[in-house]
Amino acid sequence: MAPREAGGGGGPGCSDVKWLVRSVRLDPDGGEEGSPTEEVFDAVVVANGHYSQPRLPSIEGMEVWPRRQLHSHSYRVPDPFSGEAVVVVGCGESGLDIATELCGVAKEVHLVAKSVEDATTPSPMMSKLLANHAGIRLHPPVDRLREDGTVAFADGSVAVADTVIYCTGYTYSIPFLDTAGLVTVDGSRVGPLYEHTFPPSLAPSLSFIGVPMRVFAPWFFEAQARWVALALSGRAAQPPEEEMLRAVLEDYHTHAIPAVDRNEVFQFVYRHSDLPRMEEWKLELFLTGIMNAMDDRVAFRDRDDDDYSQSVREGLRRWRRVAGAQYEAALAAAASGDRARADADAAPVHEPPLLPAPCQVSQL
Repeated sequence: MAPREAGGGGGPGCSDVKWLVRSVRLDPDGGEEGSPTEEVFDAVVVANGHYSQPRLPSIEGMEVWPRRQLHSHSYRVPDPFSGEAVVVVGCGESGLDIATELCGVAKEVHLVAKSVEDATTPSPMMSKLLANHAGIRLHPPVDRLREDGTVAFADGSVAVADTVIYCTGYTYSIPFLDTAGLVTVDGSRVGPLYEHTFPPSLAPSLSFIGVPMRVFAPWFFEAQARWVALALSGRAAQPPEEEMLRAVLEDYHTHAIPAVDRNEVFQFVYRHSDLPRMEEWKLELFLTGIMNAMDDRVAFRDRDDDDYSQSVREGLRRWRRVAGAQYEAALAAAASGDRARADADAAPVHEPPLLPAPCQVSQL
């Protein structure tokens, strides 16, 4: 549906686009209760995440392979794979974590690299992981899955496997959003989005929070949320649509921003939001945590404070003092509010609010 004029009543910072949101109430089992409800809003913020729709590779024989196949999205604990030979496809964060966990229970763990080169000349991080976990065998990409239960790799080697786990990432999915083609989702990209957040032709009435990957998520997404709030309240002006479109075309890329390349992330946060600058010790702690995880995926959480710099140690001490005081204050407030909570618990229970899932969002 095409946008229509809203009569100038949107207020400062709001476009003239209106949004029709159709939602239904869900019962505890996920079934729909009653008839759908329709409401009209001045703005919609899409923040449904991008770690729910698994991306599966296209490998010859997947449809006829007789044994277990699953995506890492369905993986929880290593115990069900005890005594099995498991092929883990993908050497990203999930693939490395799962392969490491499986070493303790699986009979064999076959880890599949992204390319033949990555398998034959592994990175220093991968070489160290293989040295620390003798049960992991690194392979080039899978060539095909055979009906006899074997897995053939690009170098001609073969492994007999009980399970294949695909650690191959996720696709973007926003099935409830109808923009009449002004915003498209192709699985690996949502666009066009100015600075990963606003579609130029619908800004600021439509925005997206949480689309970028490989970022310091809580901090970056909070900056996006603050930018959206500033734009909708009229406190942050946006460039003209043509300028936003030109910026999108000049900087066309996927939504993966390397977390260790802090310049792009910092420039975004400080350019578009009112977040205070991150203290240097927090940044150092964050980057050190990433490097420690790359160095030792099993024990990186066990580092003592003495392993950090003096700046980080002093920052942690200050943070613990403040957090401790806040915790004690919360306990005191909770103790004094026991009676008020008891009164609230005795109050009548009202119907749960309308849940906007599943829902349909359309332009008017």
